[in-house]
Amino acid sequence: MKTHDKTSLLIHGGHVIDPAARIDAPMDVLLKDGRVAEVAAPHKIKGADQRFDARGLIVAPGFIDLHAHLREPGQQHKETIASGTMAAAAGGFTSVCTMPNTAPVVDSADWVNWLRQPERGAVVNVFPIAAATRGSKGGALTDFGALQSAGAVAVTDDGRPILDERIMREALILGGELNIPVVQHAEDTRMTENCSMHSGARSFRLGLRGMTAAAEASMVERDVQLAAQIPNARLHVAHVSTADALKALRRGKRAKARITFGSRRTTSR
Repeated sequence: MKTHDKTSLLIHGGHVIDPAARIDAPMDVLLKDGRVAEVAAPHKIKGADQRFDARGLIVAPGFIDLHAHLREPGQQHKETIASGTMAAAAGGFTSVCTMPNTAPVVDSADWVNWLRQPERGAVVNVFPIAAATRGSKGGALTDFGALQSAGAVAVTDDGRPILDERIMREALILGGELNIPVVQHAEDTRMTENCSMHSGARSFRLGLRGMTAAAEASMVERDVQLAAQIPNARLHVAHVSTADALKALRRGKRAKARITFGSRRTTSR
């Protein structure tokens, strides 16, 4: 008897949520050769090679994590690209953008290429975000063009903000020319040195030096103003957690600056 490869899969009985298609309803999804071929009301799709019962489950497009820490190279005792991407896949994430704060810092095209090699064992898409300055020390910009050509999708010094206004301006100018986002940590670390928690009644009671909201808002305000002044600049602000920072971001978006942002996580990855 002649057999054939099973190439189609029907996911039936699930609740489909797809914001791009404006779907939020019970639907069936047909996959062919790993791609979505049809989305239809329950029981309307016939003839699939395989069926998956998704009753009681949410069916959605693969999630993308814009701020992941896969810890390679150099910190494999914390995480590897293989283990981190397996965890991502288990949580429904099909792509992750990995931060460059590794050992050594991912600040060259060679390291970007290294991250993307099959030998790393990634099971989902890995999009490297490379360092914005050499060694993430804030002193001199990396070669954005070479990093982008190697596969970097953005540049950042992650938990180390670019404090020097001149360097940040240069980064946004070059990023605008190459259409590559500059990701900035929302904190003026000169104002938070030796701080261990948010400034407030609890930090006062514990006798601990607290981080003020101004330490975040002042950095965001500066960068929003720069992004609004520089043609085509793309600024993404990471770790936003204060109302004043949000106000600055709203002003920037009203000024038509190309700004996006992400909130501060309560847990680390």
